[in-house]
Amino acid sequence: MNRTLANLFLGLVITASFGTALTVASPEAQAKPKVTITDRIEILSKKIDKGQKANELTLKEADKLRSDITKINEKIEKAKSKNGGKLSYEDESKIEKDLNKVSVKLTAKELDKRTVSPN
Repeated sequence: MNRTLANLFLGLVITASFGTALTVASPEAQAKPKVTITDRIEILSKKIDKGQKANELTLKEADKLRSDITKINEKIEKAKSKNGGKLSYEDESKIEKDLNKVSVKLTAKELDKRTVSPN
């Protein structure tokens, strides 16, 4: 009986320590750097350029998306000027939504060019 309890206890200790080791080593435990609005704008701009070079976007489509990004940049500057050089949480949220819309448009346009029309 004592030997069984000892084995059970040892098994629990090993299991608990193994589980803790997995938790610490998992990628979720590592902090990911936050992507800023400026980073997102830069990433979207690069994706637009890449899409145009890969013929996934026409010049007109790429220019429209660039225009959308320019408008977002203007919104950012206007919001910052009203709030002492910083974005309020409300403004940041609105800008993130605008960036999401541009991102969705870009992805949709790229994917439209990749689909093959049936003949």
